[in-house]
Amino acid sequence: MEGLEGLSSDTRTQVWDVDEEPLLRHFCLEAECEQVLEWFMGQGYKRPEDFADRIALAKRLRELSNDRIKQSDIGGGMMLALGSLHCLDFSKGQSAIQSDEQKEEVSEATVPLLSNLSFIFLKRDDSHNSVRAATLGLSLATRAGQPLRAKLLYRRGLGRCQVKEFEEALKDFVESARLAPEDREIRIALDDCKAAARGQQESLKDRWRGAMTPTKLSVRKKLQRCFRTAKYQTKQALSQGAEGFVTVGIILLAPLCACAFGLLLRFLRRG
Repeated sequence: MEGLEGLSSDTRTQVWDVDEEPLLRHFCLEAECEQVLEWFMGQGYKRPEDFADRIALAKRLRELSNDRIKQSDIGGGMMLALGSLHCLDFSKGQSAIQSDEQKEEVSEATVPLLSNLSFIFLKRDDSHNSVRAATLGLSLATRAGQPLRAKLLYRRGLGRCQVKEFEEALKDFVESARLAPEDREIRIALDDCKAAARGQQESLKDRWRGAMTPTKLSVRKKLQRCFRTAKYQTKQALSQGAEGFVTVGIILLAPLCACAFGLLLRFLRRG
């Protein structure tokens, strides 16, 4: 993932062993995870042990990330969002002992963060992670309200449009528009995606009509020109009524007929 360059690496073996990062690793490679943690601590943050404190820090970092995004600092917003995700990244062991209320609280904090990350990755032209963030958010948003689900679908659709997966994006926009029928941006994206999908289908149709089609048309036109020329030469020669002119006409017709015959053979072989 781009945007994590220039950070030195150090050992984080104990951190991974004690509290593995399944969410962070969903978007980052091992070295990138280490860079995020180094940045996190370099900014003076420390992930709390207490559950409530971890949730509170995650929410605060998400708000700071939103502020950076509003200032067009996409890179800074991304690092703060990933830091927030680090706070919400409970190990399997920790998740197993959480109460249902705590699990719901984690989900309520994680889903909007994933929606934000989907937008951030989209701004960084990282359609792969943008789609992954939205998809993960949708899988966790079983109890989320319609507006949030609509936003996740909308952003996943935008991510898919970036890689010209218009048919899949169209499904997302249709469902998003159903959940948020008054949202103008979603409606515009839906209409644009429909047009792009139609254009893509037409392009595919043109492609599968065969690359030989222009050649066939060209050969057909050449044949037509040959026959028109031959007809003209024949009329000119016969109109003279003399044997010499007839002979000249035949001589003129011979190469034209040969040309026409050759083009006809080429046309039939390629047809």
